[in-house]
Amino acid sequence: MNINKENKKLLLIPAILSFIIASILVYKFTYPISWDVYYHIHMADLYMRQGLVFWDYETVAPTGRLIMYPPLFHILLGLFSKLSGLSLINLTRILQPLFSFLLIFVITYCGYKFSDNIITGVCTGFLGMFSFVTFNRSVICTPATIAIALSMLACLFFYQGIQYNNYSKILLSAILLGLICNLHMATSLMTMGVLGLYGLIQLCRSKFKIKHVLLFILVVSVVSLPWWTYVYMKYTLVFNSISGNSLLLTDFIFKYYGIICFVFTLLGFYKLLKEKEDKSLFLTVWALSLVLLSQITYLGVETVSIRILEVASYPLIIIAGIGFVYFINSLKSYKLKRVLIIILVVISICSTIMYVDSYTPDLLDEEDYNTTLFSQKIHVSIDPIGTILKPTIISSRFGNSQLAHDRQDIMTWFMKNSNNSFVVSEDSIMDTIIVCSSNSSVVYGGFTESIPGYVVDPVHIIENHSTSYELSDLGIDYILLRQNTTTPSYVQVEYTNQNYKICSIKI
Repeated sequence: MNINKENKKLLLIPAILSFIIASILVYKFTYPISWDVYYHIHMADLYMRQGLVFWDYETVAPTGRLIMYPPLFHILLGLFSKLSGLSLINLTRILQPLFSFLLIFVITYCGYKFSDNIITGVCTGFLGMFSFVTFNRSVICTPATIAIALSMLACLFFYQGIQYNNYSKILLSAILLGLICNLHMATSLMTMGVLGLYGLIQLCRSKFKIKHVLLFILVVSVVSLPWWTYVYMKYTLVFNSISGNSLLLTDFIFKYYGIICFVFTLLGFYKLLKEKEDKSLFLTVWALSLVLLSQITYLGVETVSIRILEVASYPLIIIAGIGFVYFINSLKSYKLKRVLIIILVVISICSTIMYVDSYTPDLLDEEDYNTTLFSQKIHVSIDPIGTILKPTIISSRFGNSQLAHDRQDIMTWFMKNSNNSFVVSEDSIMDTIIVCSSNSSVVYGGFTESIPGYVVDPVHIIENHSTSYELSDLGIDYILLRQNTTTPSYVQVEYTNQNYKICSIKI
């Protein structure tokens, strides 16, 4: 198929529409969606105040903890905040539609490159919008979003490098993988696994040259290892995996990925198996290796299935794009082909609008929207599964607006009244919000995988099993409780709202 430069501009359409739709979040809310973003705001603020440090005394107080999250995203976020003059919270809010543009464009581009077909690329982009799991990640301003985008490009260039014996593509893939290692640990490990498995297969088939293997390993090591090596040599690595949460593939398909996308994915696999090309092998290895990895929780290995399946959903959508075009090309009627493409575009746009409208940030300002722009009836008619079952991945949907207002109220109180205080919070989300917005230290503070064993147990403090002497020794100043929690005998209530009460320690 001959492709001119005018046609290639079509690849921008899904990304531009995603940007426009995601901008609704900026219009509706003062704060970004997702509780996860507040940890990254805290880390960016920490680097802005203290430079590149390796120990965080403001989380896991009073001892602090080794910073085990790669710093690249936080350094860049702090730099953009300095250059733009925007607060970190406002910057992450504004970046949400830009992140959506980036991720949807990358999956569109990969769909085009793996098929060498503009229509396949564009349809892949719209399927990426239509599937909740792929679009949801695109509007969350965290390192994982950029890491997944770079992971797709690293996989694409690695395949092209081996397929066409292209030295520069392999070099570019290695650089991208090195950057991912400095952005998001889990995504880097999954990407390494996919590339390592495919590389080993092609090495055994004598299609991957040893000199290219060595080049790839060398470049990845040079780009990725300096920070990790320093941390290991000076502090050793601390990574406590959180308890595994299994997710049946049927539940993932029904609630997160989408049945329609799944049908086209099966058609895509069928077409790939018919072709029996290296492209077929790579896409199959990429998608199925991650899907199988997500199910190791059933073997007793602790992991979070939904986060692995989230990464797996992107190659699955690329395959779905191939399957969709394979299906419409099997039709004899040109008019019917056009109608089906138009239907895909329309339902993708409508579904994406419903997804964006359904989000509720963890913080709401007084002037923010307390509800959806569209009625419940419209949501149910366009996105019945999402509206009824409310699937979420680190972002609340159809959330409690009063709770979000009360969280913002508590955050404001600590910004005005805390003076280097140490806070124990019953609500882990408030824990992270407090540390990122005030000069208070907290007992946890997000990113639970790096919580060390010596962390102060907040449960016995909240449940009235501590003493004033212990709290004094620890230096605890405030305890934040939910409104329905019994107030311990060693505290006095300083401030309340409908959902929380702030308590100070009795002297």
